[in-house]
Amino acid sequence: MDDYNRREFLKTTVPGLLGVMLSLPSLCAIATRANAYQGRLKADQSMHWEAFLEAVAKEAAKQHLDRWNEEDYLRKIAVLTQSLYLEDPVISQAMEKVSARLKKGWVDFHDLEKNLDFAVCLLQFDVNEEIKPHNHPGMTGMILCASGEIRAQNYDLYKTVEEKHIAGARTGKYLLHRSMDATLRKGDISTLTSRARNIHTLKATQVTQLIDIFTPPYNQERSEKSCWYELDEVPVSGSRTIYEARLRE
Repeated sequence: MDDYNRREFLKTTVPGLLGVMLSLPSLCAIATRANAYQGRLKADQSMHWEAFLEAVAKEAAKQHLDRWNEEDYLRKIAVLTQSLYLEDPVISQAMEKVSARLKKGWVDFHDLEKNLDFAVCLLQFDVNEEIKPHNHPGMTGMILCASGEIRAQNYDLYKTVEEKHIAGARTGKYLLHRSMDATLRKGDISTLTSRARNIHTLKATQVTQLIDIFTPPYNQERSEKSCWYELDEVPVSGSRTIYEARLRE
């Protein structure tokens, strides 16, 4: 196959341009093989860590556009995440670190990446460890179950029953609608947006490791706006999915 460089593209004739266009599939195949050789893609097309971060960063940058669609973004990064090579040294070494700290008695967190647009974090749960219901103000989130088994429940704010602001603190009663209740196993994904499924809780039934991607990441403002809830164990009378909740102090 003929070689094409930048200069040839600039001075090519119409027939020459047609030749280049006909060669594009071959050029793409060569680029893919080159990326695999350089460690960006494995032969089975799974993505190494750096290639994965580059692809997520490209999608996350679109959040600054006026017409950014959160659900569409989550679908795209879900595909990327399910293609991630989980045996990549960055991930496997992080998993080994949190495994060594398993018996601390609480959920362990290990940051894998954080920048202005998104953050990736590895979480590890021991059996029956849980994260109580909480929200992610102004954020989208995607969870990949990398190992184990965990129950994930998502909620939407259905109604504010009572709310008070006293000395900078907020309290009150709320009704939350449970919009998702699923058991995640290896390879399964759960998502939330800034407007839907944004409140969630997680409880492991086995030793479990999760990979979280939040866009944008937590900062001081978003952390201060975060809320933790106490939910009634049973739904309100006449409903199967509406629960009364109170803010945890």
